[in-house]
Amino acid sequence: MANTLSIDVSEWIDRHRVAPFQVAIVVLCFLIVAIDGFDTASIGFIAPVIRAEWGLSPAQLAPVFGAGLAGLMAGALAFGPFGDRFGRKRLLLACVACFGIASAASASAGGLTELIAWRFVTGLGLGGAMPNAITLTSEYCPARRRSLLVTTMFCGFTIGSALGGLAAASLIERDGWRAVLVVGGAAPLLLLPMLAWRLPESVRYLVNTGAPRERIAAMLARIAPDPHLAHASFVAPRGK
Repeated sequence: MANTLSIDVSEWIDRHRVAPFQVAIVVLCFLIVAIDGFDTASIGFIAPVIRAEWGLSPAQLAPVFGAGLAGLMAGALAFGPFGDRFGRKRLLLACVACFGIASAASASAGGLTELIAWRFVTGLGLGGAMPNAITLTSEYCPARRRSLLVTTMFCGFTIGSALGGLAAASLIERDGWRAVLVVGGAAPLLLLPMLAWRLPESVRYLVNTGAPRERIAAMLARIAPDPHLAHASFVAPRGK
């Protein structure tokens, strides 16, 4: 074909209305961030119970909080940029699995050192999930709606934190502090199959890594069907 239409995927998304496909991405990333908020806040709610059960002083318990925050920082710094190399979806699934398994494993901790180690690993997953969820949502949102949709998605963190407090109060009273960590681990692991099934890969990543154009065209067609997509080539300038 002599004159192949070249489509900038970011500009193409900007030209079209928000479709149910994009709303689903916002909802799925909202759920990831909500679970992130739940797990981040939950340790604060169970800390007094752990302290009483294990006979710890506030100073002895402080490293549990520090380990989680250190993991968050390390995860964000280490895994955030990896999305450009390995794909946003792939990395999100790995991070969600990481913090789900680590949170559930935290519930079996038999002592302070073990709990600190698992909280650090949990933080790694949480820290890696957040920037990739934000970036994936942003990439699929048209510029005129991007701020609203990304902010809506990020509200999941606050809602998850609030639900963490409500759930912790009930779970601690009925089943003990370990149940809070079990729930915090089970939720992302239960969400994982849905993410694998419904969450798309970053379209910019697909373009920049030379994915088949049929796959890219099919992805964009879920936003707005267009007969020109079948015969187009796709670009995603890295500077945008």
